[in-house]
Amino acid sequence: MASIQRIVSPLTKAISYRVQVRVKGRPAQSETFPSVKEARAWAVSTESAIREGRHFPHMRSKRTVFAELVQRYRDTVMKDARESSKAVREQHLVWWNVRFAGRTLAEITPDLVAEARDALASETFTRGKVQTTKEGVKVPPAEYPRAGATVNRYLATLSHMFTLAVKEWRLVDRNPVRDISKKKEARGRVRFLSDNERDALLAACAKSDWPPLHLLVMLAISTGARRGELIKLKWDNVYLRVREAGVDPRTGEKHTALGHAIVHGTKNGDSRTLPLVGRVPDALRAMRLQGGGKSEWVFPQPSGLPGPYENFDGVWYAALTAAKVEDFRFHDLRHTCASYLASQGASLLEIADVLGHRTMSMVKRYSHLAQGHKTGLVERMATERGL
Repeated sequence: MASIQRIVSPLTKAISYRVQVRVKGRPAQSETFPSVKEARAWAVSTESAIREGRHFPHMRSKRTVFAELVQRYRDTVMKDARESSKAVREQHLVWWNVRFAGRTLAEITPDLVAEARDALASETFTRGKVQTTKEGVKVPPAEYPRAGATVNRYLATLSHMFTLAVKEWRLVDRNPVRDISKKKEARGRVRFLSDNERDALLAACAKSDWPPLHLLVMLAISTGARRGELIKLKWDNVYLRVREAGVDPRTGEKHTALGHAIVHGTKNGDSRTLPLVGRVPDALRAMRLQGGGKSEWVFPQPSGLPGPYENFDGVWYAALTAAKVEDFRFHDLRHTCASYLASQGASLLEIADVLGHRTMSMVKRYSHLAQGHKTGLVERMATERGL
């Protein structure tokens, strides 16, 4: 018969339910679930399987090699995964498959996973390709250590595989990843452009060997969209409309277009609308009139090959060097947008909405920039209440 025990964590006060199934003549089976409904469902299913002779995870785990679990995961979960996450998860699967090559699921213990976690954390990786100087000297790309957050993403993929192996595929009776600790993750980086850096960078982009770089950077700063979302933008998803001519009070330039763009396949799977403001609408209109609309992509490859120009790192880093902007990545343009919004008095909820975050945890890093706005709100409340 089955018994369910309610457990309250002494630290987090989180509630979980430990279920244990005992059938005479068979070893007891136990598992922990976040809800009592899941615990009862598992208890009924497991007890029935044991009585009918269908529940022998310890035997199946000894017969199933890890490569079979990876392949089943590819054929089921990966088949329906978002395109934006497939490549990253496939990279995780390849690493784990090599690490546990030839091992059965029963052999993969928490100790073995912890050892693999530490080995992964000690590895380095490279970005970019080998560069050749004017003198013909080949310079290899720089090596970087793996961040704790990256190691934890690898562990998350492994844990998801074993969770399915326990709950749905009945290949093992426990997830070994649940018994090891994660790596400490660094606090989110907040690097944004000062006004002088922004002006210098945009000026350098305007002189770039790839002219669309200027528009791409303006879009990134004004919308806060991710690099992949912008570079894969299609003309079919850009909507411009004419308005009465206006003049930018800062530059004196005339603007005659407004509009919005829709990005699909975002990191969290949602579609998002990007407002096109400032000089961006006119720049898009000019690019389309100058022949940029011949391709379905807003930022096509300059060579004329099909697809968007994803590998523009060369011209990007050249612009950074020309502008003398140091310690800056393209993703920091997204932080720049958020930081500018915070300094203008936008709430964290509004910033999260602009950036497309589902939770508030990712935008808390900008809370110190919105301190003046917060102080003003509290001050008005105190004044109205006579405090």
